[in-house]
Amino acid sequence: MPTSPARPCGGQRPVRALALSAALAASSLQARGAALRAGIGEHDLDAAARRADGAVSRIGCTSPDLAVAADRVRRAFASYARINAMTFPGEFSAWQADRNPVAPVVNRRAVDGPRWRLSQAGRWAGMMSGPVLFGLAGDNASPAVAYEAPNGASASSAFLILRDPAKAGAPYIDPRRHDLAGRAPPADITRTVIADARQAAPASLLPGGRGLLFAFPPAAAHALEALDPREVVAVEFVYPDRPSERALFEVGDFAAGRAFLMAGR
Repeated sequence: MPTSPARPCGGQRPVRALALSAALAASSLQARGAALRAGIGEHDLDAAARRADGAVSRIGCTSPDLAVAADRVRRAFASYARINAMTFPGEFSAWQADRNPVAPVVNRRAVDGPRWRLSQAGRWAGMMSGPVLFGLAGDNASPAVAYEAPNGASASSAFLILRDPAKAGAPYIDPRRHDLAGRAPPADITRTVIADARQAAPASLLPGGRGLLFAFPPAAAHALEALDPREVVAVEFVYPDRPSERALFEVGDFAAGRAFLMAGR
């Protein structure tokens, strides 16, 4: 996806400039996702971005118009930076982003431990029930998934299944269906990321703490950001003595939510 990096005109401290850039990226990504869900073509959006880049490149750093625009952005960023939490709605699901998540309360007591900073509640593809959450927890840049183990059954491993852009350049969207399963790519155009860590799910991430937490390598986050916000990924839980189960998650504004978190640092 094309981006519109600001040309160096000076005046910004490096840390502040990075945060401002992340805030602009979050807004841009969220707007792009909304436009795609509204039916605007990706090529039209890319063309609009190129026109905007061209217009900006023709404006000098000393332009009065640029100074006015920069002042507006700085003031808007000052307000944006004070926002602690934001919801990024999709077509079927939503990402919940929280820069400073509070400890969940279980049995009237605050529970210590890592907390979700970006999360989405998934939906099971089969007969499975119970909560399943996917996202970023604590200061970790690696995606993780937590779920309630059914009747004490414990998955031995978990796989993140997503479209492979090298096999299919466009998202899979079945026009005959209007659910998450209709956006999950067929097996022949997918790639798989294997979870590299497994542990009991802490109660701070899964109320009740009767489940498992699987963590994926940091590269999985970059792979998610490269996907179309309209498509779906799956997490498959593999058991040694029973059929596997799949949970579905909408890609949605994962990239925008992640940029929102970075803008608050």
